[in-house]
Amino acid sequence: MTTSSEHARGFIPVPTQLQIYDSYRIDPTWQTKFTIIWTSFLALSSLVSIPYIVHSYRVGRLFAGSSIRESDGSFTRRSTPRLAPRKQDTNPIRRSFVGRIHIGVQAMAQSLALWTLPMPSLTWWKGQVGDCCRRAYFTLGISQIVLVLGYMAAVVACFLVGAQLTQNPNRPGFIALSQLPVIILLSLKSPLPLPIFLPSLSYEHYNFLHRWTGRTLFLTVTVHGGMWINQFIKTNQYDQLNAAKSRRGILAYAFMCMVVITSLKPVRRKFYQVFWIAHVMFFTGFFAAISYHTPYSRPWIYPCVAIYAYDLLVRMFRYRIKDATLVPIDDTLTMIHIPDCDAGWLPTQHVLLRVLRGSGIFESHPFTITNAPSTPFSASPRGIMLYAKVSGDWTKKLHTMARDVESFEVGDDIEEKERFLANGTPTVGGLDHPGQRVQVMIDGPYGGLKIDLGEYENILLVGGGSGVTFILGGIEEALRVREKGRGPGKVDVAWVVKDMSTIKALSPTLCHLHALSRRLFLDLTYNLYLTNPPHPLPPVPSILPSTTTLSPYRPEVAQLVREALPLPTPLPGGVSLETGESTSLSGDEQNTRMPHHGLGAGHGGGLAVVACGPEGLVMEAKNAVAGLGVAERVRCGGIGFHGECYTL
Repeated sequence: MTTSSEHARGFIPVPTQLQIYDSYRIDPTWQTKFTIIWTSFLALSSLVSIPYIVHSYRVGRLFAGSSIRESDGSFTRRSTPRLAPRKQDTNPIRRSFVGRIHIGVQAMAQSLALWTLPMPSLTWWKGQVGDCCRRAYFTLGISQIVLVLGYMAAVVACFLVGAQLTQNPNRPGFIALSQLPVIILLSLKSPLPLPIFLPSLSYEHYNFLHRWTGRTLFLTVTVHGGMWINQFIKTNQYDQLNAAKSRRGILAYAFMCMVVITSLKPVRRKFYQVFWIAHVMFFTGFFAAISYHTPYSRPWIYPCVAIYAYDLLVRMFRYRIKDATLVPIDDTLTMIHIPDCDAGWLPTQHVLLRVLRGSGIFESHPFTITNAPSTPFSASPRGIMLYAKVSGDWTKKLHTMARDVESFEVGDDIEEKERFLANGTPTVGGLDHPGQRVQVMIDGPYGGLKIDLGEYENILLVGGGSGVTFILGGIEEALRVREKGRGPGKVDVAWVVKDMSTIKALSPTLCHLHALSRRLFLDLTYNLYLTNPPHPLPPVPSILPSTTTLSPYRPEVAQLVREALPLPTPLPGGVSLETGESTSLSGDEQNTRMPHHGLGAGHGGGLAVVACGPEGLVMEAKNAVAGLGVAERVRCGGIGFHGECYTL
């Protein structure tokens, strides 16, 4: 219906059903809507993370592992270090009614966040199950699936609602462009002023979102290109397929296809360097082709370039070139000691290591830092300790390089090597091996534990295979917070390993950590599990503590978690249930012993579960925690969980 003014001007409006869809006016508004959706979610996650940020800042963890530093040489040791006084309770809030309500709500959210569906027990899946795992699990947990589906739903809704795709399928192309900043942001290793997404996570934890946003981008681009090609064919506009705009679009899509193909899991795992080089090359080619395909892409490409340039710039400031010593511990394990480092990292963080010698100079690989910075109490040597297990060509070359002591290099201890060679070159290494001096480039540190072990009474560390390096770092972190008076009273270690050789190789390190725990009155217990035990079962290495157990089977992680729960149970005679302190100790002994948390309040002081190793083992640990009842978790004071999967 028209107005009198429109009739006066002779203007007759076009009926809605006959109007031509103006893609270049309408579709960019949906780009804005999609951007508002994901940035709002990012802002919400940052808001939810404020308590974590405040707590991490108060205990000195927020920026403690930001950049490796070397002192000016004034590092000194005290012969008798003075330990911090022990605190009665690490978190007295959990004793209150409000605290128990908070733990209950947190437990319900935790179950949703951790629960992971197991794979069907099919015969052809047995080859996918790790040696230290009981069964295979889906890669994504329930919460991750919900997050991915929510993102996909937002994308699909933005390019379907109100769009006339059969007439003009430009909308998916516009939405594809608006996804580029999300994908680049989720690929960053360097944190922003505060880490992106959730500060309680590191880049390896939300890398699954980077992969799935990339797959969603591929789906969106496919819809955009496929519907245009279908329209050209249906309307006999074959000349449009050969137009310059179409050729550039097809070229961009070809680059995107190559990114997807080279990012498949088999390629990532077996040919990681090929994957990485192809990822950078093809994605750069996609950016170039898409910028010529449509000028509407450039406002979205510039932010991507800026974000990636920021990441490279920050990482450049974190690069360090250091001298390192390679020591072959046994036939398959290499210790890497980087001495000229004093602070700027936390145990369990990892660095990307590049050895500046041989053909491996073009490769960098992640290795977990197993030790804390040296302190007067620990009396450990300066520097960073890494362990590399032979599992591929690069680590095999590294081990061969470490064992080669016949060639002398500048800076090597020549006298020590000559003494070692005079006794006959052994077939295996050991801690008495003089080592090989090399130069390395380290990038980091990154990741690490995102829970504060000082908040929990008990700690359960579960490691599988080479995941023991993260477990060693976890023990160091428990000792570090214990030394400050905040640490736990009990640490149980469960290490699932294939054979005895690695156990014997790391026995001196395990013994050293146990000696430190005794000085801090920390109950540290090692439980070792062999997945390929010899017959008869060998004894526990004599160097390990007498409390160490050795079992010829894979453990049930759920049982380990239940056994580690700090539920209120009566203590032996002479102990007060109100304070948890022994009444038979002298005054000096009572001041040094850590009280048993929470017994008088009717609940425990909390349990921290840390799992590291193959994907199946970590998923089993997640389900073990998620399967506990809410009441159980409230009684034990709450459960914290951190999982670290050693997979690509």
